[in-house]
Amino acid sequence: MSVLLISVTFINFFAGAWLYLRLRKSRLLFSDRFGYTASYFTSSIVGLVASLNLTLLFPVQFEIVGVLNILLGITIGYLFGSLLNEQSLIAGIYNGGTSAIMGTMLGTVVKKPAICGLPENIVSEQEMIIFFILFSLCIQGIAALLLLFSFKA
Repeated sequence: MSVLLISVTFINFFAGAWLYLRLRKSRLLFSDRFGYTASYFTSSIVGLVASLNLTLLFPVQFEIVGVLNILLGITIGYLFGSLLNEQSLIAGIYNGGTSAIMGTMLGTVVKKPAICGLPENIVSEQEMIIFFILFSLCIQGIAALLLLFSFKA
């Protein structure tokens, strides 16, 4: 299971880097409004998926991983937001940090469902982790396809 988790984490990071390079290459082609929307959208999805995967990968060091996830989310938001103007920069930083916090919380609830009062015996922990790993891969793939489709519109 850890091999699957590590490989999906690398795939998600490479997909985020590819999205960044794709947006950076064509940043002169889109307007301020599209740049804001792309920054908002990509920093949210990439920050959520990255922090979810890192929380599932390192569940023991929750405090350290939580702080690193927030810094990673802010960095992702800064990178995507700095492509166009200050408005998209602020939106990217905010949404990257917020989505990193959400991904950390989601990963923690996946590992310990009793935190939210959910019963632990519905499905096994391993099945939940595999479901959310594949969910993160699918959601980032769908987000990348939607973003690429919006270039053509």
